[in-house]
Amino acid sequence: MSSAEHASSASRPSLAGDASNSITSSIASSGASSGATAATLPRYQQLVERLKAQMATGKLSAGQRLPSLRRQAAQSGLGLNSVIRAYGELEAAGLIIAEPRAGYRVAPSTQPAHAPDDLNGALIADSQTSPASSRHPGETQHGQRESHHRPRAITTLTISDPAWQAMANASDPRLAPLGAAHPELDAPAVRRLYRLARTQLGAHAQHPSAYALPPGSSALRTAIAQHLSHHGHPCDSDALLISQGAQHGMSLLLGQLRAAKGRCRVGVEAPGYFGIVAAIEAQGHQAIAIPARAHQGLDVAALERLLERHDDKTPALTLDALIVTADGHNPLGGQLSTPDRHRLLALAARHAILLVENTTFAELSFDTRQPWLADLAHRHADRPMPALISLGSFSKTLDPRTRCGWLWLSRPEQESPLGLQAMIRARWANGMGDMPWMHAALSELITSGDYGRHVQRMRRCYARRLERLRAHLSAALGDRVWLPPPSGGYLQWCGLPSLEAHQLEQLHQDLLNAGIATLPGSLFNAEQSGLRLNAAQLGEEVTQNAARPSDEIPRQQDILARLTVHLQKALAQGEG
Repeated sequence: MSSAEHASSASRPSLAGDASNSITSSIASSGASSGATAATLPRYQQLVERLKAQMATGKLSAGQRLPSLRRQAAQSGLGLNSVIRAYGELEAAGLIIAEPRAGYRVAPSTQPAHAPDDLNGALIADSQTSPASSRHPGETQHGQRESHHRPRAITTLTISDPAWQAMANASDPRLAPLGAAHPELDAPAVRRLYRLARTQLGAHAQHPSAYALPPGSSALRTAIAQHLSHHGHPCDSDALLISQGAQHGMSLLLGQLRAAKGRCRVGVEAPGYFGIVAAIEAQGHQAIAIPARAHQGLDVAALERLLERHDDKTPALTLDALIVTADGHNPLGGQLSTPDRHRLLALAARHAILLVENTTFAELSFDTRQPWLADLAHRHADRPMPALISLGSFSKTLDPRTRCGWLWLSRPEQESPLGLQAMIRARWANGMGDMPWMHAALSELITSGDYGRHVQRMRRCYARRLERLRAHLSAALGDRVWLPPPSGGYLQWCGLPSLEAHQLEQLHQDLLNAGIATLPGSLFNAEQSGLRLNAAQLGEEVTQNAARPSDEIPRQQDILARLTVHLQKALAQGEG
């Protein structure tokens, strides 16, 4: 992830709780205070500290131009990417300013323009429930403390952070897969996909072109559009651009947003998926945390109070874009109600906010499948509507190895940096194209109806697996854990409100030692201590042949037993 990073690899976020010790900690508070020596810092970080020292001593004065990226690389002996990282961190800290076609200059003040927890002056919302611990009728009091929420800048994750190692652990095939958000892969539709892929690969071996050029295979875009339309999301294939997954699509549109408007303020859900934060800051934008709640996802009422504040002492929040997961919120599992979706669209239109709708889990919604934001914008085109782009992917519903997703532009005819033609050009420059044989295999799978039937089957399957996981944890741990019911998908938030940051960190490590991968809540910018668990692998409903070697991945009963033992031990220590 090439983006602005913490000012010291030694200043690593805690794995739980207090936001000041998590990935939301201030860049400005890192660095010299971390106790790291120059020799222990990454080389790009040594450049950051050297430039900071020059600003502090006056060797670099306010307004002075810095060497260009390439010249700095030549002078310092660093790679270009390392210099980009260093400059990006200094810019995020408010120490330098990027000027279009003029490079970088030292900021008017060498101190950050504001503390990351204090945007737009002293921007503090009305009293409201904290993001990760919203009370819902009938819930226990665990984690349901009232707090003042203030939007804040979020620093990005780096390869030196525990977050990166946690993701590597979550994807390690030697560990029980309760961490990474991978779906069940031993399903009939997945097996058929790869049979189709082998056939298509043989057929495409004779083709002179190795790329499926942007906007992507016409057959695949038509298949996706027909599938979406059949399931209540009227879509035109001409409005689709194929990407290499939702994360790639996110980075693509954020890059175009940077080209169009420069550095933007992009709202993200807190807690929310940390890959979104990484994509925002990798493209040079500022991520602003907006509260999300269990059962409902983004807190639209809180967002409205922030945007439309009438307080002379505290100016209203301003956003250029907002990324929202309306269905299957990650990690809390909530879902926006239809009234809140209408309210959000009106709010975004009123404040000229670009809405980016993340639909990666939407097709796996359980009992209540709401209209997507794109559907409502289409139905009510006579009303003022914001610019809206929806992101989709096969990674959560079918198989992440397809490396295939799409952007659905609500205004494909728009001639702007975020219009379809400009996005196609950016997609071409960003990787030229994709694998035509995989596009052909996917289009055949979708057109045959197998993909739609697969989604329906897995929706029921995941609901059973989540219920089994919740029942097991509830029986073993009672009300010492907080288990908000998800609205879809296969991810379960396991709140552990009695644990302190260091205790959750120890629990995470103990589970790793026991062969179980999980993801701690701090990676999602969660204020409440907890783990995100994946129930997708906990079942045999669709498995016909045990493809996983028993000596590599423990059986599900053993996984749950060992998970429970370590949770009980950690909770006992937390309550002791």
